[in-house]
Amino acid sequence: MNNDERLRREFYVNPASYCRVMAVVSAVTFGLYRVEGGGTVGMLSVRWEKLGNEVVPQLHAYYDSWRVLASFSDVLARMSEVAGSSCSPEALCQILLDCGFVNRIESNRD
Repeated sequence: MNNDERLRREFYVNPASYCRVMAVVSAVTFGLYRVEGGGTVGMLSVRWEKLGNEVVPQLHAYYDSWRVLASFSDVLARMSEVAGSSCSPEALCQILLDCGFVNRIESNRD
């Protein structure tokens, strides 16, 4: 990752259609986005999946996002404090907001 790039932390809650296709209950995608020219530098997602009788979150990071994952130590530290039913999509979105992320859906970007 080029440190000279202007990057912005952003996230969005995945639409219901995505969740149905991916066979998940809910999902939040987050990562680094280029301020100038758009595009992503790396994206991660947390997906809530049915596991037995519970719905549990699982972090997904493809190999090309591992460097971005390593840069989110503040997010991972906050995630480590949340467990069980308190680890909801809303709770994760609040963690991301607290860590300086922008909700891409609510931002005024073109």
